Amino acid sequence: MAYKYLNLGLAGYPNTTKEQIVNGFQAFLDDQFYNSSTIQTIYEETSFASGSLVAVDARVNRAINSTNGVRLGDDFKILLFKNVTHATGIGYKYYFANNYWITTFSESIMNLGVSCMVRRCNELLRWVGTDGTYYEEPCALEYKIDRPSDTSGAENPVTPQGYFDCYSQLNYKTQLIEGNQRFLFGKPNNRVCFKIMGSGVQNMLRQSTLDENSARLLTISLRGNYINNDTDDLVLGIADKYKDYNIFMSASMVGSYSIVINPPTDYILESGSSVYNVQYYSGSVAQSGSFVFTISGSSVPVANYTFATIDGNNFSVVNNEKWLSNTLDIIASGSSGSRILEIELKGAW
Repeated sequence: MAYKYLNLGLAGYPNTTKEQIVNGFQAFLDDQFYNSSTIQTIYEETSFASGSLVAVDARVNRAINSTNGVRLGDDFKILLFKNVTHATGIGYKYYFANNYWITTFSESIMNLGVSCMVRRCNELLRWVGTDGTYYEEPCALEYKIDRPSDTSGAENPVTPQGYFDCYSQLNYKTQLIEGNQRFLFGKPNNRVCFKIMGSGVQNMLRQSTLDENSARLLTISLRGNYINNDTDDLVLGIADKYKDYNIFMSASMVGSYSIVINPPTDYILESGSSVYNVQYYSGSVAQSGSFVFTISGSSVPVANYTFATIDGNNFSVVNNEKWLSNTLDIIASGSSGSRILEIELKGAW
């Protein structure tokens, strides 16, 4: 006997067991979701990395056992949402309790309930791009600084150590962050500087295997570095604020000018040398103006390099012997501004 009418039903009613279960669960959430003391109105981005926030109700629950001392209970929360189709995932950003929060763990793929673990952002990444644009992004710093010691030797200067990871949303701003970039953290009267290690940018963990643009969480690994009073803005906490861009205004120079150093290569191989040219530019047109070139607070031993000023627009550097602990920092100072060039003294290759 054929039951050809078995799957017929009224429009809008579920036809499968799965649909019945999903609809039943959603109905249960609609009825019971607000019966909880953990209900809070929080703010989430209207779409991923949009920066625009909208209010949404969520249950905010404890995420970890705060008695173990490894993580602070107030820094990790579980968010549960009312709608089974609510969008969330790794890297999503929220705001509540006077803090930004970023998703570091989620359970939304093939899962009936929608929840995620968020981590409190306890610092800001602040930097200036090469075009002079200021950026900032909430971030979460690990608590512990590994190997917080200095290294020194009979002939080598003391160099800072100390390593930790930093997490932030991977968006149009933070995707510009590169290895060896420096950041300032801490209070204005006692800033501390950390520098991304050369291979310390983790931006390739895709959320969709075949979509190379689907990574949403940026992890950077930083190590201790020096404060540079010539290029760092210690008041606003912006490292290299005066390094990567310069805009000058004076009575004799009207408009926007930049300092350009050529070649743009920032390293010299061992036993090699390079001559650098420094010019003011207005757009793509070189302008007149000379500079004074000096070594800026460098801890590179003087025996490892030979530095010479050729004229007011050119200088040369010879790499006598590799030095991998720090860069050779050279300031080009002109009547209308200055720029610093960090040169790596690499090995033979």
